[in-house]
Amino acid sequence: MHAPTNLLRLLAAAFLMISATAQAALNITPPQLAPDDQGVIATEVKSSLSTPTRWSVRVVPWDPGAIEPGTAAAMPVSALAAPTHPLGVEISPRFFSLAGQGRQVIRARIADRSRHYRLLIEQIPDDGLSNQGVNFRFRFSLPIYRSSKDPLIPRGVTIQ
Repeated sequence: MHAPTNLLRLLAAAFLMISATAQAALNITPPQLAPDDQGVIATEVKSSLSTPTRWSVRVVPWDPGAIEPGTAAAMPVSALAAPTHPLGVEISPRFFSLAGQGRQVIRARIADRSRHYRLLIEQIPDDGLSNQGVNFRFRFSLPIYRSSKDPLIPRGVTIQ
């Protein structure tokens, strides 16, 4: 009877530790984006880690009413490594390194503003740590709204 309780406590502690580590990895401002009149979004990434990290940035289509992310969100980084983005989105920088306590501004130009997107910032694994037990890689997913006046109302919800 104590084994399930202990397992639940262990899982809860692991979840809290992972959550705290992820929050400590990057501070992203603003966390929700909307394009300006030229279709440009910008966000600043600040590292609170003491070691350098490498990151990739991509934009994927997003259906705000979907419960599960689409297959585009699960595509590997290499699938979008071509200089011309398949969605007509320009991203700068596409890849970047952050020194410990470093900062980076990310910009993207959204050509088709009739759709919703998500900006994915994904940590690239450090090859030197591959044999050192469990290594966490972080993925931050920020919503890109069609405009700053675009409130998202989940499907099935009515506002009166």
